[in-house]
Amino acid sequence: MIVIREASGAVEVEWVRALMRDYAAYLAGGPAGICIEGFEAELASLPGAYSSPSGTLLVALRDGTPVGCCAIKPIRVQSAAPDERSCEMKRLWVAPEARGLGLGRRLVDRAVEWARAAGYTALYLDTAPAAMPEANRLYGAMGFVEIDRFNDNPVPGIVFFRLQLGR
Repeated sequence: MIVIREASGAVEVEWVRALMRDYAAYLAGGPAGICIEGFEAELASLPGAYSSPSGTLLVALRDGTPVGCCAIKPIRVQSAAPDERSCEMKRLWVAPEARGLGLGRRLVDRAVEWARAAGYTALYLDTAPAAMPEANRLYGAMGFVEIDRFNDNPVPGIVFFRLQLGR
């Protein structure tokens, strides 16, 4: 059985930390050789920028075992409308042994649901198509629209997306 929920307590935050380490190792070892700037500091401070009530860490469990995660944090987008409440989805990851179950889509669905309930009106993300082509296709299929750069991510080839959540 698959369960997706907000990580709460030290044990569940540690699960997310371990999944995020797997995510970073995958990116670093993949064809794009991506290293995430400031990643160790981010992991050390979890939940950090993803703290409730303005952010969240989501964990996916398969039969009680952590197999996926994603995170949401508030952001300010310079080009956004003055009344837009913006957040960013980060660190979407599904462990290799849990792929093919639709878990990525379910995590994004849950993140969108959480962001709407938290009162956000737009959800942003950036992705590396060379490293994660499946995620890139998923975002387009789920209604995310490719946009101009909204952050200072220094990785070459990054693509930026936005999903309107409502007003």
